[in-house]
Amino acid sequence: MSELIERTRLQRATFLVLFALAVYAFWRTIEPIWVPVFLGLVIAIAVYPIHERLLRKLGGKHPGLPAALLTATVMLLALATLTFLVFVVGHRVVQLVQGFAARYDKEGAAGLLGSELNALLSRLGLQSDDVNQRIVETARDFAAFLGKGATSLVAGLFSAMFIFIFTAITSYYLLREGKEGAWWLVEMVPLPNGQVAEIVRDVRDVTRAMLFSTGVMSLYQAITAGIGYWLFGVDSPLVWASLTGIASILPAVGTALVWVPVGIVVIALGHPAQGIGILLWSGVVVVFVADYILRPKLVGTRIRMSDLLVFMAIFGGIEAFGILGVILGPIAAAVLLSLLRIYQRDYRPEGPVLAPDPTSTDSSQPVEVQTH
Repeated sequence: MSELIERTRLQRATFLVLFALAVYAFWRTIEPIWVPVFLGLVIAIAVYPIHERLLRKLGGKHPGLPAALLTATVMLLALATLTFLVFVVGHRVVQLVQGFAARYDKEGAAGLLGSELNALLSRLGLQSDDVNQRIVETARDFAAFLGKGATSLVAGLFSAMFIFIFTAITSYYLLREGKEGAWWLVEMVPLPNGQVAEIVRDVRDVTRAMLFSTGVMSLYQAITAGIGYWLFGVDSPLVWASLTGIASILPAVGTALVWVPVGIVVIALGHPAQGIGILLWSGVVVVFVADYILRPKLVGTRIRMSDLLVFMAIFGGIEAFGILGVILGPIAAAVLLSLLRIYQRDYRPEGPVLAPDPTSTDSSQPVEVQTH
């Protein structure tokens, strides 16, 4: 009997060691491509309800067809966005640089900021010639930086193509095998099926909520930024508004990559009032209202998460994971909350009960502990 027990222990230890080694080897294998895998997973989760409707219309046959159509649609939209950034916005930026160069050739460094702004700088005790010259030097340094960066353009293009193709492949296979993959996960995790299914639902809900809120916020910020650009006389307001909406994928600081340079350029072109107006309008209406009022409300109500926790999850996720942290941060918070709810409901020794309010000085006042 003791030999049987020892053999069983040895078998379990051997299995755990082999399992740990396999997980580590698999992680090292997938680590270089985790970004396109994650992007493909996000796309699959987002469009899966549409995939199910299309599959029902086909009578459950040919599951690869709707998966291929939806993946192709999403990837074409992404490609169209990249094309817009490269050609339309790039062309507009080149025009601005050429305009500065022409003004510099015609009027010299002193003519860059215009007479009104030069006079304002003089009243503030600043040497306008020094400021203009610094602008010229900064522009030259920026041009040199772009020239050096052009040498790595080919490598960056191949990297982008790899991410694009692998994201599409991942999305396609996840859509085609969605239910089977979800049930496989439920079976593999050593928890009751209902608990694993609850965690999967929470991850699904938070992913869709973040994608929905990102889309709504991008539309809101593009419209409000466009109104601001139009009110304060910016050329091609639709182009800059579209770019602002795209940049809003990164909360708070993303849109500032557009409206701050636009405001500074307008000021530099001799229109300080309009430039300051753009900066104030964008800082308050475009950024503050969207990221600190609307976004937490929009996300929190859909995923049972407080405004503070949504705020912390989004910006903490960005700090930890970069731009993908917009989704990864809330997913991590949602998984933790799901596990806490499961613990409170199924594992807490006394279960969810009426307990005294921990914030009250009167311990006799009970409050109901929420389990859902």
